Amino acid sequence: MTLVLVIDINGAVDQPGLERLRTHLNLKARGRLTDDWDQKFGFRDVQRSSGQTTSITLFRNFDETWKVQVSDTGDDMPSADEIAALQAELVEGVTAAGFQATVRPKPTFGTGA
Repeated sequence: MTLVLVIDINGAVDQPGLERLRTHLNLKARGRLTDDWDQKFGFRDVQRSSGQTTSITLFRNFDETWKVQVSDTGDDMPSADEIAALQAELVEGVTAAGFQATVRPKPTFGTGA
């Protein structure tokens, strides 16, 4: 898997906020907010026309910050237009859920770098 996009979510996420994020990002539920070891809280796989899979995951970092991480499976990476469209959709979803989205200029693991 190759990391192609990371969007940091600014704001405290409680249970209603988590549900709004899952709904607006069209994610399947995963994890329990009350379990401090859970990091993955939602996911969705997108099949691209090339047959590759792009995965969207909602994460809680150990420092209680949140992010949406987009990874792709293969050598045939999404085009710049595909990434831009997905970024716009995800930023809109985070905003609609009541949070501020900050797109990282370069996708990195961990907290905002």
